[in-house]
Amino acid sequence: MFAWLISRAVKLRFVLLLVLVGLCVMAALMIPRLNLDAFPDVTNIQVAINTEAPGLAAEEVEQLITYPIEAVMYALPDVEEVRSISKTGLSGITVVFKEGTDIYFARQLVFERLQVAAGMIPEGVGVPAIGPNTSGLGQVYQYLLIAEPDSGFDSMALRSLNDYLIKLMLMPVDGITDVLSFGGYVRQYQVNLYPNRLLSYNLTQQDVVDALSRNNNNAGGWYMQRGPEQLVIRGTGWLSSDQQALEELKQIPLKTAGSAIVTVGDVAQIRIGSEIRQGAVTMTMKHPDGSISNRGEVVSGVVLKRMGANTNATIEGINARLDLIARALPEGVHFEPYYDQADLI
Repeated sequence: MFAWLISRAVKLRFVLLLVLVGLCVMAALMIPRLNLDAFPDVTNIQVAINTEAPGLAAEEVEQLITYPIEAVMYALPDVEEVRSISKTGLSGITVVFKEGTDIYFARQLVFERLQVAAGMIPEGVGVPAIGPNTSGLGQVYQYLLIAEPDSGFDSMALRSLNDYLIKLMLMPVDGITDVLSFGGYVRQYQVNLYPNRLLSYNLTQQDVVDALSRNNNNAGGWYMQRGPEQLVIRGTGWLSSDQQALEELKQIPLKTAGSAIVTVGDVAQIRIGSEIRQGAVTMTMKHPDGSISNRGEVVSGVVLKRMGANTNATIEGINARLDLIARALPEGVHFEPYYDQADLI
């Protein structure tokens, strides 16, 4: 048998050579498409549901949010387990499906039942949302935003750049499901009320909230005919940004007291501040010569890979955008990767 195969291969060596070349071409085309990962992903099919409930204790979160959502999820087909955790201000629920269930079908089922559960949650308590389509091994790329000492960018500005610039530039990469921000301060426009001044003007906190809401809107007026032209009518009332926004906030009227107008600036301190945070990110580096340097507090980003996506192709897409990101960042700010899972493949 082997002698016959060898003789046929010698006689048809030209055909055999063509087959070999064809196999090599097919292998060259298929290798870039292989779903290469550094670690085997053994995560089961699961959908996470997160609900923020600021101000609520863990017991209230369990009763008002977690229990109603859990109760409706058990009715879904192919559900193996529903587990949850209730913390102060946060409800986390994980719905685990049987192996082999399509992840997008599972997310669609959870989304449909979530609409039923949302109607059982008291208004104003919290809005449940489905978590990103990723797994426990989905953190495939991590980076830092570094500002030079004389650049004028602090940790709050770096956090804003990561949230509103870097994230938008990375999200179009095929295979990315979300980009998370860690470290820094979340920028806020804060209205800090003086209770004694509210009492003196016979105002409440809700009066201030309503006034701020009413005076931060645009309005459309449709069209106005002017000869052969149509003019678009619109009223602009959105607040500006930065320091100009602070001045506009101060001028928002609350009521009239005699001949005077009481504004927000009369009863509150207006400033740019930060959201109350739960932690920070610091980094210490060891250089090749053995020396250690402490970089202190930094702003970091974590790229989450979509479940089932090609890790190598996803990271190649990120690297292809690094030059574009470098050009988009302001002078003195640098994008610095420090974890790339493609190095382990």
